[in-house]
Amino acid sequence: MAIKAFSAEWADQLKDEVNKSSVYKAAAKGWKWTVGLVVEAEPDKHFPEARGLVMDLFDGEARDIKVGAAADAQKCDFVITAPYSRWKQVAKLELDATKGMLQGKLKLKGDLPTIVRYTKASQELTMCTTRFQTEWPDES
Repeated sequence: MAIKAFSAEWADQLKDEVNKSSVYKAAAKGWKWTVGLVVEAEPDKHFPEARGLVMDLFDGEARDIKVGAAADAQKCDFVITAPYSRWKQVAKLELDATKGMLQGKLKLKGDLPTIVRYTKASQELTMCTTRFQTEWPDES
């Protein structure tokens, strides 16, 4: 059964997949910052209000991943902001998140060299979103 994108259930499933991943565990060794993803509203894509994904990632483990207000995500050490359709491209592996930041397609608040050092961890985190079925609001 597909899980609605950027819902609480989706965040729980993502956390489980991240914690099952030995690739992520190895690639994210030494990471100790919170990451907030701000998913900007796109009403024409049936995504009417912005959401925030707060990821408490520590040394190869997802201690917590929660969906809430965009303002919550903006309090994290690293904040990555993009419209809903751009995040969908990342989740569907049509856009690499690190490349997206370098190209300005995803806005980053935080230290880019640190993010780049953990590119493999970021890619594996994205891969984790492909290991379960997502229901995209603009496809239903």
